[in-house]
Amino acid sequence: MWIDLKPAGDTAFELDVAPSIAVGPADRLFMFGGVGLGASLTALERVTGRPVVWATAQYESYARPGETVRFSVDERVRGNQVSQARVSATTGGREVLNVSAALGERDLPERGQWTLAPRVAPPEDCPPRQLWEGRHPDDIHSRVEFRIAKGSMHGPRAGGGPAPDGNVVMWARPNPAVLGEGHLIDTAFVAVVADYVPSGVGPALGRDAGGNSLDNSIRFHRRVPTDWLLCDVQIHGVANGFAHGRMHIFAQTGELIATASQSLILRLWD
Repeated sequence: MWIDLKPAGDTAFELDVAPSIAVGPADRLFMFGGVGLGASLTALERVTGRPVVWATAQYESYARPGETVRFSVDERVRGNQVSQARVSATTGGREVLNVSAALGERDLPERGQWTLAPRVAPPEDCPPRQLWEGRHPDDIHSRVEFRIAKGSMHGPRAGGGPAPDGNVVMWARPNPAVLGEGHLIDTAFVAVVADYVPSGVGPALGRDAGGNSLDNSIRFHRRVPTDWLLCDVQIHGVANGFAHGRMHIFAQTGELIATASQSLILRLWD
């Protein structure tokens, strides 16, 4: 992917912040929270040699283009099959985010999936997401292609008014028009897409709205090859200036890849 994480020791990595991994107004860009989580998960998997099972990120500060973020891994417990580890991401003497995670894999034959993918049109039959004016033309939104299968992203839904169910469904993949063909959907990309839960807030309220993430928790079920991710976003509620929601992430075959949840500071842009 375009998250260019460079080794900076046995248990540390560095990431230069550029517009391509940032969001926000063109003159006030900051590293996208999902990039911070994705880079942290990549660092954790490289240091431990184990796949992530669960992770949660708490966002504390912003990293701006021109800054370098250092991701320091602390594998606190290494069992026979499971590791418990943490990541601290810092820049300029301040902590940007911290991540706690469990990693591992166990060889058991039991399988089951009781969370099912919604039935929607295939991505080629769904309209693309419309990007807003005034954004930086090279920000992270240009690198993730979304196709809207149900509802809308960010702004009011078609027809106006609040969404009765707070539900948005979209397809996502690395944008081949910008990145070229052949970009794999890996752990980091799933984490990036999971950070789009706030995109369902505006349609749920029937307003031009979104939010800044306080956290991002993700649980990986199965990693299977797929060209697109199907993202089922459910906004649970909005109150007291905050919003809460979750995303189920599926492969094109309907297999559950991950579930994610977030709380965020509500932002109203209208």
